[in-house]
Amino acid sequence: MRESDPILVPLDGSDLAERALPYAVALAEALRTSLVLVTAWQGTDSELGVSFPKMALEIESKAREYYAQYLDRTKSGIATVPVETQVRGGDAGDEIIAAARETQARLLVIATHGRSGVGRWLYGSTAGRLLREAPAPVVAVGPRSLQGPHDGVSLRHVMVPLDGSPLAERAIPVARTIAKALGGRLTFVRAVNWAAMAYPYALPDAYVPQVDQELEAGAKAYLRRQEEAVTDLPVEAYVVRAAAADGLMEFVEKQQVDLVVMTTHARAGLARAALGSVADRLLQGHAPVLLVRPED
Repeated sequence: MRESDPILVPLDGSDLAERALPYAVALAEALRTSLVLVTAWQGTDSELGVSFPKMALEIESKAREYYAQYLDRTKSGIATVPVETQVRGGDAGDEIIAAARETQARLLVIATHGRSGVGRWLYGSTAGRLLREAPAPVVAVGPRSLQGPHDGVSLRHVMVPLDGSPLAERAIPVARTIAKALGGRLTFVRAVNWAAMAYPYALPDAYVPQVDQELEAGAKAYLRRQEEAVTDLPVEAYVVRAAAADGLMEFVEKQQVDLVVMTTHARAGLARAALGSVADRLLQGHAPVLLVRPED
């Protein structure tokens, strides 16, 4: 991945999909790169194309003209970074993944709302597939983020959830690069459940306070080491006492986090994270989530 590689933004013609654009523009400005806007239509490689080839050609010509005009209108509203457009025919998931490979995209930025109606491919299985299979990290802008301002978004406060594993730590270099480019700050957060909740049947009551103290002390020491390793930008670290998803969701909202960067296996579901199902929950939170697979 080169610094000049673009950011890819899949669009399906809906207003909700376009609400991810301000986040893509902000990232492109910070990383000093360009955008590629891509949309896909189903094409005519079907029974229609075989049975009515002339009609299929006419349909394809009109469809490409329609979508090209749509992307050109969208492009005209972006003045701060270079923008290219692509209209592709075929399965949306296949074509977006192919476009990401061909352009060597460094990031994909997608909206992940689930209520755009029949015919809107971005919010159905396509979004889930991109989160699992895209050849570059994906910034998923969830429903609460989509309800925010449509322009002038801020991405200065970057959070990395950590669980003590080397896998989760693989997100740190990506988060550092983005936070530094944005002139922002970095926050490491580790959620530690209360002993009585984590081990409800295993600990005698007399040991619960001691275990709670040791769990928190261990988490703080771990975060201190991660914090001390970052010397090139402002960084803070926090331990939250709660179940992982609940604690992180609350932290994002109360501390006004602008972007979450975390590692994911992305093997099943919308995106199964290194921290269990935490990524699924955070995608419903107040900040976009940049999902990094370890191999990216």
